Amino acid sequence: MYQYLYGITKAFRRPIQDILGIENIRVRALPYREITALISEVTMAKIPISNENVLRHASVIEILQKEQTVLPMRFSSVFKSGKEVFEFLNNRYAMFIADLEQLHNTFEMGLRIIMRSSDVRNAQSVQSDISGNVSKRNQANAPQSYRFGKNSLSSGTAYLERQRAYYTVLDENKTSVQEIVSTCHAQFEGIYTKSQWDKGFSFLPGISLNYLIHRDFLSEFRIRFYDLVASLKEFRFLYSGPWPPYHFVSGDGG
Repeated sequence: MYQYLYGITKAFRRPIQDILGIENIRVRALPYREITALISEVTMAKIPISNENVLRHASVIEILQKEQTVLPMRFSSVFKSGKEVFEFLNNRYAMFIADLEQLHNTFEMGLRIIMRSSDVRNAQSVQSDISGNVSKRNQANAPQSYRFGKNSLSSGTAYLERQRAYYTVLDENKTSVQEIVSTCHAQFEGIYTKSQWDKGFSFLPGISLNYLIHRDFLSEFRIRFYDLVASLKEFRFLYSGPWPPYHFVSGDGG
């Protein structure tokens, strides 16, 4: 049997009871020095990605997070044996101890800002014009450098103008994104210890931010969130959480 790792925590004050993990196998604690691995047995080395499995993984972590701080591992962190789990804990022991100290009693709150639909339409419209023009050029029978005619100069000028317009829209959007991020950081100043800007999602059409919030400030975060919504009505704001601190665990998360 393989060992599935959900997360790392400090020693439990009481035994884990009746928490079912992947494949409906009970979760158990595997102590190592001052930390504990939360594991269950599984029959496969690679767990299929499905709604049931992903939700079960998250559910185990969230249940245990209510008891004490948990460092969540990524989905499908599977080891061949308990010995491999011990080696993993030993190799990353100092990092886990530091993270557990730093993330003690904290939760992750996610913030999603949806840009104005007009910004999206403007950039997409200009991009469509450029793509269409490039496609027509590529379909020509001869290379563009050999095609001279009375319309070649005007068509080339139009193409460059569309390029300029497109990149102007993008530059304006980048500036707008940075301003919004700064506004959000200022709104939550004093109640978050760390923030993470997921730039993979921070272009058109939205921005994704994550904040590390102490347990005592979760209600204050919600109050400030709704104040932010009221002050910037041209954007759509969504928040999620509180979650275990997925984006703030050091290393590769398993």
